[in-house]
Amino acid sequence: MVCRLSSVVCRLGTALTDFYSLTDRGRSLRMRPLAARALEQYDLDVVRVRGLPDATNGVFRLDTADGGRYAMRVGLGPPAGHTVTEMESEAAWLDSLHEHASVVLPEVVRARDGRAVVEETVPGVPHPRPCVIFTWLDGPLLADRISHDAFVAYGAAMADLHRAALAFVPPDGFVAPSYDRVYPYDLPFVVFEEAGEELLPANRRKLFVEGYEVVDAEFTALCGREPMRMLHGDMHGWNVKLNRGRIAVFDFEDMVWGWPIQDIGVALYYYWRRDDFDDLVASFRSGYETVLPWPDRGGELWTVLIARTLLMANDVISQPEWLDAAPQIYEVGEERVRDMLQRRSR
Repeated sequence: MVCRLSSVVCRLGTALTDFYSLTDRGRSLRMRPLAARALEQYDLDVVRVRGLPDATNGVFRLDTADGGRYAMRVGLGPPAGHTVTEMESEAAWLDSLHEHASVVLPEVVRARDGRAVVEETVPGVPHPRPCVIFTWLDGPLLADRISHDAFVAYGAAMADLHRAALAFVPPDGFVAPSYDRVYPYDLPFVVFEEAGEELLPANRRKLFVEGYEVVDAEFTALCGREPMRMLHGDMHGWNVKLNRGRIAVFDFEDMVWGWPIQDIGVALYYYWRRDDFDDLVASFRSGYETVLPWPDRGGELWTVLIARTLLMANDVISQPEWLDAAPQIYEVGEERVRDMLQRRSR
């Protein structure tokens, strides 16, 4: 690699502000030298690195001398972040989707030695961080272009990925969590323990417990109904672009083994407070059904939205950089769980 980015050379002193007390921009700046060090392992003539906003990882746009554009993801690190093996598994699944899906997808750029993921560390950034580079996807985020037509295309794109997932044969060493319980990741579920105690007054706790029991029962029922398949796991409108009239999907790092309705619930979760929520659900469904049958057999969509609410409630008290958002997420979560339980009972 020929790197012309002298500005990203690490000049960190010995007295550093705690990483998790920095602003998002501060964390991005702190990770910038790590990104530069990782780039030394690629045959890319990078002339510019720009930090992009991201709630968890460090994400950087890379511009090369020949006009190429790429995205580098610097992983979150333990305990909540994805491991090198998990990110290599993500790359393997993307390779398969390129063969079997018709939606626009990024390609993984391999390092000089052929690796999909490299790991680097710098002072001031906790833990070694796994890094992966993808080709850049053009177009605005779907979350910024919400319309009936966009959601029809959105639903069809998700169904296309679900269809393509049936052809996926995991290679040796492939790992991904199974979404067969409320919280599918390795971190413990601590919402009802001391960590969440201050955020759960009696009425909210009762509602969350009821929601948890409903999710647990319905996910158990799904286990006995049909085989799991690979899901994107986080295909919300900020991980989808409108690329010259086509849907483009990226950020597959939260992939899970699961059932299609779970992917659908995650996609629709973020639009619940909109006045046109039900219309957006109908538009999404109409697009999905152009490819596959709608997989909800009786209120399961609402159950998945409860599950997503509880997952977010756990994440926000498990990761130090998100703690400030916890009161609002729990307050809105209470409204959401109440509404979803009512919708299920209709």
